[in-house]
Amino acid sequence: MGTPIRIQFKEGENPYANKRNTLTPTQMRKRKRLIKHIKKSK
Repeated sequence: MGTPIRIQFKEGENPYANKRNTLTPTQMRKRKRLIKHIKKSK
């Protein structure tokens, strides 16, 4: 057998609900490049 796992459900609001993930400049460059390639292929 294995180790018993206990799951505990908690109530409350999501602390990350209204936070946008801010990308670093390197991530922004990569994202722009990828989007450009996707648009070209359509």
